[in-house]
Amino acid sequence: MFTRKSLGLDDAQTALDAILGALSATDSPIALAVADEHGVPVLCLRQDGTPPRMLRRARAKAYTAANLGMDTVVFRDTAVKAASRTLEDWGDPMITALQGGLTIRSGGEVVGGIALSGNPTPRDQALARIGLDAMGITS
Repeated sequence: MFTRKSLGLDDAQTALDAILGALSATDSPIALAVADEHGVPVLCLRQDGTPPRMLRRARAKAYTAANLGMDTVVFRDTAVKAASRTLEDWGDPMITALQGGLTIRSGGEVVGGIALSGNPTPRDQALARIGLDAMGITS
């Protein structure tokens, strides 16, 4: 028998609270996605004024980080750009090379992904990191 760690709604809510608390007056409205180890959404949020496409992007980034077990910028730089491959090579229409999806790990095991969209990429990634750190489960 084996045990599996799983990301729950309480963890996702902790990340959401930290991210909302870190937003500044200069930030645009955000879309947030927190996914479990299979890339299935645990929590999704689209603030008022955020274009719907931003939520689709956040979901794809969180899905990719969770399923591939690597941050999306690492995937983009090592598996797509460096290997001269295309996203179609993975055979999964949800996979994205957009920067900003972070892998959530517990005890070295992938338990999910977190991502934002709506602001410039560095800010989205920084906010996702704030949420990830607030969960306190990464290792």
